[in-house]
Amino acid sequence: MSALAVMLSGKYNHAMDPSALARALGRRGGLSRAKRLAPTDRARIASLGGHARRESLQAARRIAANFEYLAAVHELRPAPLVKRLRGCRARLPGLYRSTLADHG
Repeated sequence: MSALAVMLSGKYNHAMDPSALARALGRRGGLSRAKRLAPTDRARIASLGGHARRESLQAARRIAANFEYLAAVHELRPAPLVKRLRGCRARLPGLYRSTLADHG
C-alpha cells in the first residue's frame, strides 16, 4: 500500500497532518504535470522561477543597503543645539530662519 493510499484512507485521516497531506498531493500533481509538459515548457518555467528568485534576492540586498545608508546618515547628523527645552526662556537657537531683526 502506498503512502498516499494510507493518507487518503479514512482510518488514518484523524492523525494526519494537513500540510503533509497537501505536500503529498502537490508532489503527485506536480509530477504528473511535469510528464505532460514539453521539455521546452519545463525549461521556460524553471527559468521564470530562477528569474523570480534572483529579483527577490536583489530586492532584499537593496533594502539592506538602504537601511545601512540610513544608519550612516543618522550617525552623521549633527547633534541638536538645544538639549532641554525647559531651560530656554528666549527664542530657541537654530530653529528659526535668521531675519534682519536678528542681525540688527
